Amino acid sequence: VAVELFQESPTAFLQELRKGKFIRVNSSGRDVLSTIAVLQLPVESTASTAGVTLLPSATVEALLVDKRKLELVQPFKLALLKLASQEAARLMAAGEYELALPVALDAVQQGQLLFKPAPALQLFPLYLLASQANLGLRRAKQCEDFLALASWLAMKEPTLTTNIMKSQLSRLYGQLYAFQGRQPEALSAFAEDVYYCSLEYGPEDPRTSLGFYNLGKVFQSKGDIERAGACNDMVVQIWTSVLCRVVLGVTQTPEGLVPESSAPAGLPVGRLQLMEVVDMLLDIGRGRMHISGPDPSVADAHFVTGLALIQLEEPERAADQLEAAESIYAAHQPDLQRTRLLDMAKVMLGALQG
Repeated sequence: VAVELFQESPTAFLQELRKGKFIRVNSSGRDVLSTIAVLQLPVESTASTAGVTLLPSATVEALLVDKRKLELVQPFKLALLKLASQEAARLMAAGEYELALPVALDAVQQGQLLFKPAPALQLFPLYLLASQANLGLRRAKQCEDFLALASWLAMKEPTLTTNIMKSQLSRLYGQLYAFQGRQPEALSAFAEDVYYCSLEYGPEDPRTSLGFYNLGKVFQSKGDIERAGACNDMVVQIWTSVLCRVVLGVTQTPEGLVPESSAPAGLPVGRLQLMEVVDMLLDIGRGRMHISGPDPSVADAHFVTGLALIQLEEPERAADQLEAAESIYAAHQPDLQRTRLLDMAKVMLGALQG
Protein backbone atom coordinates (compact mmCIF):
# COMPACT_ATOMS: atom_id res chain seq x y z
CA VAL A 1 0.00 0.00 0.00
CA ALA A 2 2.77 2.42 0.96
CA VAL A 3 4.84 1.91 -2.16
CA GLU A 4 2.19 1.22 -4.81
CA LEU A 5 -0.50 3.71 -3.79
CA PHE A 6 1.33 6.51 -2.02
CA GLN A 7 4.95 6.24 -3.21
CA GLU A 8 6.18 6.29 0.39
CA SER A 9 8.61 4.11 2.26
CA PRO A 10 6.90 1.39 4.33
CA THR A 11 8.73 2.57 7.45
CA ALA A 12 7.48 6.16 7.23
CA PHE A 13 4.01 4.97 6.31
CA LEU A 14 3.85 2.60 9.30
CA GLN A 15 4.94 5.37 11.65
CA GLU A 16 1.99 7.43 10.48
CA LEU A 17 -0.37 4.53 11.05
CA ARG A 18 0.92 4.08 14.58
CA LYS A 19 -0.29 7.56 15.50
CA GLY A 20 -3.73 6.02 15.88
CA LYS A 21 -5.62 8.14 13.36
CA PHE A 22 -6.46 5.14 11.16
CA ILE A 23 -7.74 1.70 12.06
CA ARG A 24 -5.29 -1.15 11.51
CA VAL A 25 -5.11 -4.81 12.52
CA ASN A 26 -1.99 -6.75 13.48
CA SER A 27 -2.08 -10.42 12.54
CA SER A 28 0.25 -13.34 13.04
CA GLY A 29 -2.19 -15.94 11.71
CA ARG A 30 -0.61 -18.83 9.86
CA ASP A 31 -2.79 -18.38 6.75
CA VAL A 32 -1.98 -14.65 6.63
CA LEU A 33 1.76 -15.24 6.96
CA SER A 34 1.56 -17.94 4.29
CA THR A 35 -0.11 -15.50 1.89
CA ILE A 36 2.51 -12.87 2.65
CA ALA A 37 5.25 -15.40 1.87
CA VAL A 38 3.62 -16.32 -1.46
CA LEU A 39 3.43 -12.62 -2.37
CA GLN A 40 7.09 -12.24 -1.34
CA LEU A 41 6.28 -9.32 0.96
CA PRO A 42 8.27 -8.48 4.11
CA VAL A 43 7.09 -9.64 7.53
CA GLU A 44 7.24 -7.32 10.55
CA SER A 45 9.15 -8.88 13.43
CA THR A 46 9.31 -8.08 17.13
CA ALA A 47 11.28 -9.71 19.89
CA SER A 48 8.53 -12.25 20.50
CA THR A 49 6.65 -12.75 17.25
CA ALA A 50 6.43 -12.16 13.51
CA GLY A 51 3.35 -10.63 11.97
CA VAL A 52 1.91 -8.18 9.51
CA THR A 53 -0.19 -5.03 9.65
CA LEU A 54 -3.50 -5.36 7.79
CA LEU A 55 -5.52 -2.35 6.69
CA PRO A 56 -9.32 -2.63 6.42
CA SER A 57 -10.71 -1.35 3.14
CA ALA A 58 -12.30 1.61 4.94
CA THR A 59 -8.85 2.64 6.18
CA VAL A 60 -7.33 2.49 2.69
CA GLU A 61 -10.21 4.58 1.35
CA ALA A 62 -9.77 7.14 4.16
CA LEU A 63 -6.03 7.29 3.42
CA LEU A 64 -6.70 7.92 -0.26
CA VAL A 65 -8.96 10.84 0.65
CA ASP A 66 -6.56 12.15 3.32
CA LYS A 67 -3.60 12.11 0.92
CA ARG A 68 -5.62 13.70 -1.90
CA LYS A 69 -5.63 10.60 -4.10
CA LEU A 70 -9.30 11.06 -4.92
CA GLU A 71 -8.88 9.74 -8.47
CA LEU A 72 -8.02 6.33 -6.99
CA VAL A 73 -11.08 6.00 -4.72
CA GLN A 74 -13.45 4.77 -7.44
CA PRO A 75 -10.99 2.25 -8.97
CA PHE A 76 -10.26 0.95 -5.44
CA LYS A 77 -13.97 0.42 -4.76
CA LEU A 78 -14.38 -1.32 -8.13
CA ALA A 79 -11.46 -3.61 -7.31
CA LEU A 80 -13.06 -4.55 -3.98
CA LEU A 81 -16.37 -5.22 -5.73
CA LYS A 82 -14.68 -7.47 -8.30
CA LEU A 83 -12.89 -9.35 -5.52
CA ALA A 84 -16.13 -9.95 -3.60
CA SER A 85 -17.90 -11.14 -6.76
CA GLN A 86 -15.11 -13.56 -7.62
CA GLU A 87 -15.04 -14.93 -4.08
CA ALA A 88 -18.81 -15.50 -4.06
CA ALA A 89 -18.62 -17.29 -7.43
CA ARG A 90 -15.69 -19.43 -6.23
CA LEU A 91 -17.54 -20.49 -3.07
CA MET A 92 -20.67 -21.40 -5.02
CA ALA A 93 -18.66 -23.43 -7.51
CA ALA A 94 -17.37 -25.39 -4.51
CA GLY A 95 -20.92 -25.84 -3.19
CA GLU A 96 -20.30 -23.59 -0.17
CA TYR A 97 -23.55 -21.65 -0.42
CA GLU A 98 -23.72 -20.80 3.29
CA LEU A 99 -20.39 -19.03 2.99
CA ALA A 100 -21.16 -17.56 -0.43
CA LEU A 101 -24.43 -15.86 0.49
CA PRO A 102 -23.04 -13.14 2.84
CA VAL A 103 -20.24 -12.42 0.36
CA ALA A 104 -22.75 -12.09 -2.49
CA LEU A 105 -25.03 -9.85 -0.42
CA ASP A 106 -22.02 -7.70 0.52
CA ALA A 107 -21.18 -7.37 -3.18
CA VAL A 108 -24.74 -6.22 -3.88
CA GLN A 109 -24.51 -3.64 -1.10
CA GLN A 110 -21.14 -2.40 -2.36
CA GLY A 111 -22.52 -2.14 -5.90
CA GLN A 112 -25.63 -0.26 -4.84
CA LEU A 113 -23.48 2.30 -2.99
CA LEU A 114 -21.00 2.54 -5.84
CA PHE A 115 -23.51 3.06 -8.64
CA LYS A 116 -26.08 5.21 -6.84
CA PRO A 117 -28.26 7.23 -7.15
CA ALA A 118 -29.76 5.49 -10.21
CA PRO A 119 -29.68 1.66 -10.42
CA ALA A 120 -27.18 0.70 -13.11
CA LEU A 121 -26.84 -2.33 -15.36
CA GLN A 122 -23.53 -3.04 -13.58
CA LEU A 123 -25.68 -4.39 -10.74
CA PHE A 124 -27.11 -7.12 -13.00
CA PRO A 125 -24.39 -9.77 -12.38
CA LEU A 126 -24.43 -8.96 -8.65
CA TYR A 127 -28.17 -9.62 -8.46
CA LEU A 128 -27.64 -12.92 -10.29
CA LEU A 129 -24.93 -13.92 -7.79
CA ALA A 130 -27.26 -13.19 -4.88
CA SER A 131 -30.14 -15.08 -6.50
CA GLN A 132 -27.92 -18.09 -7.20
CA ALA A 133 -26.64 -18.17 -3.62
CA ASN A 134 -30.19 -18.00 -2.26
CA LEU A 135 -31.34 -20.75 -4.62
CA GLY A 136 -28.44 -22.92 -3.47
CA LEU A 137 -29.83 -22.57 0.06
CA ARG A 138 -33.37 -23.36 -1.18
CA ARG A 139 -34.55 -19.83 -0.40
CA ALA A 140 -36.92 -19.45 -3.35
CA LYS A 141 -38.57 -16.16 -2.33
CA GLN A 142 -35.25 -14.33 -1.86
CA CYS A 143 -33.95 -15.83 -5.12
CA GLU A 144 -37.02 -14.61 -7.01
CA ASP A 145 -36.68 -11.12 -5.48
CA PHE A 146 -33.14 -10.71 -6.80
CA LEU A 147 -34.10 -12.15 -10.20
CA ALA A 148 -36.88 -9.57 -10.39
CA LEU A 149 -34.35 -6.79 -9.75
CA ALA A 150 -32.08 -8.17 -12.50
CA SER A 151 -35.06 -8.46 -14.88
CA TRP A 152 -36.04 -4.85 -14.20
CA LEU A 153 -32.53 -3.65 -15.05
CA ALA A 154 -32.58 -5.68 -18.28
CA MET A 155 -35.93 -4.22 -19.31
CA LYS A 156 -34.71 -0.74 -18.40
CA GLU A 157 -31.65 -1.07 -20.69
CA PRO A 158 -32.72 -3.48 -23.49
CA THR A 159 -30.09 -2.32 -25.98
CA LEU A 160 -27.27 -2.87 -23.45
CA THR A 161 -28.48 -6.28 -22.25
CA THR A 162 -26.46 -8.90 -24.13
CA ASN A 163 -27.53 -12.38 -25.21
CA ILE A 164 -25.23 -13.82 -22.55
CA MET A 165 -26.95 -11.79 -19.84
CA LYS A 166 -30.38 -12.88 -21.10
CA SER A 167 -29.18 -16.49 -21.14
CA GLN A 168 -27.91 -16.30 -17.55
CA LEU A 169 -31.17 -14.73 -16.36
CA SER A 170 -33.32 -17.32 -18.16
CA ARG A 171 -31.22 -20.18 -16.80
CA LEU A 172 -31.63 -19.04 -13.20
CA TYR A 173 -35.37 -18.56 -13.67
CA GLY A 174 -35.50 -22.09 -15.09
CA GLN A 175 -33.65 -23.49 -12.09
CA LEU A 176 -35.96 -21.61 -9.73
CA TYR A 177 -39.10 -22.84 -11.49
CA ALA A 178 -37.78 -26.41 -11.60
CA PHE A 179 -37.12 -26.25 -7.85
CA GLN A 180 -40.66 -24.97 -7.29
CA GLY A 181 -42.13 -27.74 -9.45
CA ARG A 182 -43.42 -25.24 -12.04
CA GLN A 183 -42.54 -27.42 -15.02
CA PRO A 184 -44.13 -25.42 -17.89
CA GLU A 185 -42.41 -22.22 -16.74
CA ALA A 186 -39.11 -24.11 -16.27
CA LEU A 187 -39.29 -25.51 -19.82
CA SER A 188 -39.98 -22.05 -21.23
CA ALA A 189 -37.09 -20.47 -19.30
CA PHE A 190 -34.58 -23.18 -20.25
CA ALA A 191 -35.70 -22.94 -23.89
CA GLU A 192 -34.94 -19.21 -23.75
CA ASP A 193 -31.52 -20.04 -22.28
CA VAL A 194 -30.80 -22.33 -25.24
CA TYR A 195 -32.08 -19.70 -27.67
CA TYR A 196 -29.91 -16.87 -26.35
CA CYS A 197 -26.84 -19.12 -26.01
CA SER A 198 -27.36 -20.29 -29.58
CA LEU A 199 -27.55 -16.69 -30.78
CA GLU A 200 -24.28 -15.90 -29.03
CA TYR A 201 -22.25 -19.09 -29.50
CA GLY A 202 -24.19 -21.41 -31.81
CA PRO A 203 -26.52 -24.32 -31.01
CA GLU A 204 -23.69 -26.89 -30.97
CA ASP A 205 -21.32 -24.94 -28.73
CA PRO A 206 -20.40 -26.50 -25.36
CA ARG A 207 -21.74 -23.43 -23.58
CA THR A 208 -25.20 -24.16 -25.01
CA SER A 209 -25.18 -27.77 -23.78
CA LEU A 210 -26.21 -26.96 -20.20
CA GLY A 211 -29.50 -25.55 -21.47
CA PHE A 212 -30.24 -28.80 -23.33
CA TYR A 213 -29.33 -30.80 -20.22
CA ASN A 214 -31.65 -28.71 -18.04
CA LEU A 215 -34.46 -29.14 -20.56
CA GLY A 216 -33.87 -32.89 -20.45
CA LYS A 217 -34.14 -32.97 -16.66
CA VAL A 218 -37.49 -31.18 -16.73
CA PHE A 219 -38.84 -33.45 -19.47
CA GLN A 220 -37.67 -36.43 -17.43
CA SER A 221 -39.52 -35.15 -14.35
CA LYS A 222 -42.66 -34.88 -16.52
CA GLY A 223 -42.24 -38.49 -17.65
CA ASP A 224 -41.56 -37.44 -21.25
CA ILE A 225 -38.69 -39.88 -21.80
CA GLU A 226 -38.52 -39.35 -25.58
CA ARG A 227 -37.94 -35.59 -25.36
CA ALA A 228 -35.59 -36.00 -22.39
CA GLY A 229 -33.55 -38.49 -24.42
CA ALA A 230 -33.39 -36.14 -27.41
CA CYS A 231 -32.03 -33.33 -25.21
CA ASN A 232 -29.45 -35.64 -23.63
CA ASP A 233 -28.43 -36.92 -27.08
CA MET A 234 -27.66 -33.31 -28.02
CA VAL A 235 -25.48 -32.87 -24.93
CA VAL A 236 -23.47 -36.03 -25.65
CA GLN A 237 -23.14 -35.11 -29.32
CA ILE A 238 -21.87 -31.61 -28.52
CA TRP A 239 -19.27 -32.78 -26.02
CA THR A 240 -18.13 -35.76 -28.11
CA SER A 241 -17.49 -33.43 -31.04
CA VAL A 242 -15.54 -30.82 -29.10
CA LEU A 243 -13.54 -33.27 -26.96
CA CYS A 244 -12.56 -35.36 -29.99
CA ARG A 245 -11.09 -32.19 -31.48
CA VAL A 246 -9.40 -30.97 -28.30
CA VAL A 247 -8.23 -34.28 -26.79
CA LEU A 248 -7.80 -36.53 -29.85
CA GLY A 249 -7.15 -33.91 -32.53
CA VAL A 250 -9.77 -35.26 -34.97
CA THR A 251 -13.10 -34.14 -36.35
CA GLN A 252 -15.97 -36.56 -36.91
CA THR A 253 -17.56 -36.47 -40.36
CA PRO A 254 -19.96 -38.82 -42.19
CA GLU A 255 -17.00 -39.93 -44.33
CA GLY A 256 -14.80 -40.72 -41.32
CA LEU A 257 -12.34 -39.08 -38.96
CA VAL A 258 -10.45 -36.05 -40.24
CA PRO A 259 -7.25 -34.95 -38.43
CA GLU A 260 -7.18 -31.32 -37.34
CA SER A 261 -5.06 -29.27 -39.74
CA SER A 262 -3.76 -27.09 -36.93
CA ALA A 263 -3.50 -27.23 -33.17
CA PRO A 264 -7.07 -27.35 -31.83
CA ALA A 265 -8.33 -24.41 -29.82
CA GLY A 266 -8.82 -24.96 -26.11
CA LEU A 267 -12.16 -25.53 -24.46
CA PRO A 268 -14.34 -22.44 -23.90
CA VAL A 269 -14.94 -23.53 -20.29
CA GLY A 270 -12.62 -23.62 -17.29
CA ARG A 271 -11.62 -26.53 -15.09
CA LEU A 272 -14.41 -26.10 -12.54
CA GLN A 273 -17.00 -25.96 -15.32
CA LEU A 274 -15.52 -29.05 -16.98
CA MET A 275 -15.81 -30.91 -13.67
CA GLU A 276 -19.51 -30.02 -13.67
CA VAL A 277 -19.72 -31.31 -17.25
CA VAL A 278 -18.32 -34.66 -16.07
CA ASP A 279 -21.09 -34.86 -13.46
CA MET A 280 -23.63 -33.98 -16.15
CA LEU A 281 -22.37 -36.70 -18.52
CA LEU A 282 -22.28 -39.29 -15.73
CA ASP A 283 -25.89 -38.46 -14.90
CA ILE A 284 -26.89 -38.89 -18.55
CA GLY A 285 -25.11 -42.25 -18.66
CA ARG A 286 -26.93 -43.47 -15.56
CA GLY A 287 -30.25 -42.36 -17.01
CA ARG A 288 -29.61 -44.19 -20.28
CA MET A 289 -28.60 -47.33 -18.42
CA HIS A 290 -31.81 -47.21 -16.37
CA ILE A 291 -33.99 -46.83 -19.47
CA SER A 292 -32.36 -49.06 -22.07
CA GLY A 293 -29.73 -51.13 -20.28
CA PRO A 294 -26.11 -51.44 -21.48
CA ASP A 295 -26.57 -50.42 -25.11
CA PRO A 296 -24.18 -48.38 -27.33
CA SER A 297 -25.73 -45.08 -26.21
CA VAL A 298 -24.57 -45.84 -22.66
CA ALA A 299 -21.11 -46.67 -24.01
CA ASP A 300 -21.08 -43.34 -25.87
CA ALA A 301 -21.73 -41.55 -22.57
CA HIS A 302 -18.90 -43.48 -20.89
CA PHE A 303 -16.57 -42.67 -23.79
CA VAL A 304 -17.14 -38.91 -23.80
CA THR A 305 -16.89 -38.82 -19.99
CA GLY A 306 -13.53 -40.56 -20.31
CA LEU A 307 -12.34 -37.88 -22.76
CA ALA A 308 -13.40 -35.13 -20.34
CA LEU A 309 -11.49 -36.85 -17.53
CA ILE A 310 -8.39 -37.15 -19.74
CA GLN A 311 -8.64 -33.40 -20.33
CA LEU A 312 -8.88 -32.94 -16.55
CA GLU A 313 -5.81 -35.20 -16.15
CA GLU A 314 -7.64 -37.73 -13.95
CA PRO A 315 -6.29 -40.97 -15.48
CA GLU A 316 -7.79 -43.47 -13.04
CA ARG A 317 -11.36 -42.22 -13.48
CA ALA A 318 -10.81 -41.86 -17.23
CA ALA A 319 -9.62 -45.47 -17.44
CA ASP A 320 -12.75 -46.69 -15.63
CA GLN A 321 -14.99 -44.85 -18.12
CA LEU A 322 -13.11 -46.06 -21.20
CA GLU A 323 -13.13 -49.65 -19.93
CA ALA A 324 -16.89 -49.44 -19.35
CA ALA A 325 -17.35 -48.10 -22.88
CA GLU A 326 -15.15 -50.83 -24.38
CA SER A 327 -17.00 -53.66 -22.63
CA ILE A 328 -20.38 -52.44 -23.89
CA TYR A 329 -19.12 -51.78 -27.43
CA ALA A 330 -17.63 -55.30 -27.54
CA ALA A 331 -21.04 -56.80 -26.85
CA HIS A 332 -22.72 -54.83 -29.65
CA GLN A 333 -20.17 -54.88 -32.50
CA PRO A 334 -19.52 -51.11 -32.73
CA ASP A 335 -18.92 -49.35 -36.03
CA LEU A 336 -15.37 -48.69 -37.20
CA GLN A 337 -15.39 -45.01 -36.23
CA ARG A 338 -16.31 -45.74 -32.61
CA THR A 339 -13.57 -48.38 -32.44
CA ARG A 340 -10.94 -46.02 -33.83
CA LEU A 341 -11.94 -43.23 -31.44
CA LEU A 342 -11.77 -45.57 -28.46
CA ASP A 343 -8.31 -46.79 -29.53
CA MET A 344 -7.10 -43.18 -29.87
CA ALA A 345 -8.48 -42.35 -26.43
CA LYS A 346 -6.64 -45.30 -24.91
CA VAL A 347 -3.40 -44.07 -26.50
CA MET A 348 -3.94 -40.59 -25.00
CA LEU A 349 -4.71 -42.16 -21.65
CA GLY A 350 -1.49 -44.18 -21.81
CA ALA A 351 0.49 -41.01 -22.52
CA LEU A 352 -1.18 -39.33 -19.52
CA GLN A 353 -0.34 -42.26 -17.25
CA GLY A 354 3.31 -41.97 -18.34
